[in-house]
Amino acid sequence: MRIGGGARGKRSIKVPKKGVRPTKGIVREAIFNMIGALIQNARVLDIFAGSGALGIESITRGAKECMFVERNPATLRANIKAIPLHNQIKVMAHDFRRALRLLKKREFDVIFADPPYNKGFAQKTIELVERYDLLTADGLLIMEHSPREKISEPETLSVLKQKKYGDTQITLLTLTQNTQKKRPTEYTESFQ
Repeated sequence: MRIGGGARGKRSIKVPKKGVRPTKGIVREAIFNMIGALIQNARVLDIFAGSGALGIESITRGAKECMFVERNPATLRANIKAIPLHNQIKVMAHDFRRALRLLKKREFDVIFADPPYNKGFAQKTIELVERYDLLTADGLLIMEHSPREKISEPETLSVLKQKKYGDTQITLLTLTQNTQKKRPTEYTESFQ
């Protein structure tokens, strides 16, 4: 598998032998085309990171930092060591529910979530992102899921865009316009 763009474009990364369904290159490229310049200087959260392809590509495209959530991070850690920007990266080796609870009120500009398909994890992830207030005021939650999994919008998040790529659906969510949350523009807490 290869990183598609950015400063380290075309770099190969390892993929776990089992238990992971990596995001296809064409889907990754479409995601980065959708979010455009938002990735520049972004604080990124990559949930169900697997190989780390989305988060690593974010860093190579100019993201300021990336937090990975992956319960079995051996391959992810090997991929991170292979890139020179690893000091901008942190890995949480926890189940996604515990990790998101630990990240409560830590805000991210871009959140990627690519849970196992058809297990109810997509909807649960959306609910936890909302509950723990993890998205900045103008941030995006990019959910990769099966088209058979219907997404229900929680109270403070709304679907901005959906696009289907074969057996993969990409759903972009953002805070609703009537959400009265005031967020700081600069992230003040240390990323350590």
